[in-house]
Amino acid sequence: MNNLYFNTIEPSEKLKNSILNTLRKEERKNAIYKMVLSSVVSLASISMAVIFVMNIIKDAYQSGLSEYLSLIFSDGASLVSYWQTYVLLVTESLPIIPITIVTASILVFVWSINSALELFKGVESVKKFKSVKL
Repeated sequence: MNNLYFNTIEPSEKLKNSILNTLRKEERKNAIYKMVLSSVVSLASISMAVIFVMNIIKDAYQSGLSEYLSLIFSDGASLVSYWQTYVLLVTESLPIIPITIVTASILVFVWSINSALELFKGVESVKKFKSVKL
């Protein structure tokens, strides 16, 4: 009984092709939008990461982190006895917020590249739509 309803209404071949072409156009347009958005997000996130890495380096020099780290090579023997204080000093001098922002922007970059690669997997379907004009 259910098959009766679905088999009785069939669109004409011209209408069917028109519907399929419209769907293909929309799929292609959505794929292009997603690709552009993914590219913009990845470019913005990697740019932000580079800017904040430079900020981290500047903050590390201003906070004296480089001097604390140089103590490892110059006076490593005395650091063994005062390692807890040393770890606390290094932790306090780390620029935590810029490091967090760089980590987040790298994660966003990886996610956007992954998204773009997923779209490239579906590129075969986009190639099939070349005959359809936008």
